[in-house]
Amino acid sequence: MRVTELCKLSLNYVVSYRRRYLFLFSALVLGFCIISVIGSLKDGMADAIYYSAQNHYSGDIIIAGFEKELDADQHIYAETIPLIRQKIEESGIAPDKIVLRTLENNTDNTIYFNGTAVPLKYVVGVDWDAEIDYFNSLNFTEGSPSPDFDDGTILISTPVAAYIGARLGDLVLLETETLYGQKNTAFFTIGGVVDDRSLFGYYKSFVSRRALNTVIGFAADDCSTVGLFFGKRAGIESKRKKLQAILEDVVPLRPLVHDRDGFSDQQDWKWTGVMFFLLTIPVYVSEVTQILQALNIIAYFLYIMMLLIILVSAGVTYRLILHERTKEIGTMRTLGFYEKDIRRVLLVESFILATVSLVTGFCLTLFVNWIVSRLSFSWFPSFEIFLKNGRLQSLYNPLMVALNIAAIYIILITAVYVPSFRLSRGPLPEMLSGAGKG
Repeated sequence: MRVTELCKLSLNYVVSYRRRYLFLFSALVLGFCIISVIGSLKDGMADAIYYSAQNHYSGDIIIAGFEKELDADQHIYAETIPLIRQKIEESGIAPDKIVLRTLENNTDNTIYFNGTAVPLKYVVGVDWDAEIDYFNSLNFTEGSPSPDFDDGTILISTPVAAYIGARLGDLVLLETETLYGQKNTAFFTIGGVVDDRSLFGYYKSFVSRRALNTVIGFAADDCSTVGLFFGKRAGIESKRKKLQAILEDVVPLRPLVHDRDGFSDQQDWKWTGVMFFLLTIPVYVSEVTQILQALNIIAYFLYIMMLLIILVSAGVTYRLILHERTKEIGTMRTLGFYEKDIRRVLLVESFILATVSLVTGFCLTLFVNWIVSRLSFSWFPSFEIFLKNGRLQSLYNPLMVALNIAAIYIILITAVYVPSFRLSRGPLPEMLSGAGKG
């Protein structure tokens, strides 16, 4: 039988038995939609966490220097930075961007305005020009990213601005501690208000690295971290190992760690001077990663359950349909159809049904994810870490989508092949009398 004739005949049968196929069609559409929604939202949440952490900690690989003798313990001296850059180039890992930051992350940072004070967990010193792409990605409620930001500019979050009653252009006083534990202050002009209510951005402000270095007592070109950004996440761990091997010959390095507990254990060691760590995002957010791993287990459980429901639905539907079509299939054999032709017709029927169901299911997935992306999760404490631009986003991993599609096709082919094989080889007299079994 020619392919065109086979497809035309199978399509006619699908249309003719559309009512019988309606239950299976519904199960396929809903099943594919559910597993796709769960998978895409889970991947979207993981991507949002990584994206937020990547920008918060300044890189996919972060070279952090720790000097325990100082109150501001994260410290990389200026004369070490060119050496680090040289070794990064020699390693061949080729980051897309290298970012230097100075960090003040303690409870002694405070911002004052008109007699009102609010603590800042993070005060981040940045090079405005080097990170303009990052600031372009932020949502500003007042002001906007500007090449005119200078050493007197500060960016604060919307909640902090609302609490102290400050607006764009206002002069605020920043109080922090020097590297020797003394209090120091400096005035800054608000150059922008960033709408960031996430765990990372709520109590965070940005100033120039040079200005923050002056306030806390660093040399002008010192920093706390050197961040390496890469266009693709694949191979980050291998790049970290490669960089660790080439850097350990020129600067003191602690062993690689893979989670927050391991990082804390390594920090408990005693040393003098600056000790370096090569860190990745999973190290910083290992606790959140554990939550995502729990979600993965739930997602896999639901995934298996949906596939079992689809398999049972397909099995029951095809047994009923084939039982009703026993005489019809017997007649086809009488007219000269080979057994393999009959099986091919039934398999193509299932392929057509699966294709239509998958297209419909994917459209339903897009609609459901669109609805979910419009929902507000402000009532859920700290849920902002899973959001991107304040919304729950969906991310369609091509490999996972392909696996979901393949699973549906395999289930349908399995469900139809066994009964169709038995039926097509049944005794012809019994089939014509309607006594054959599907």
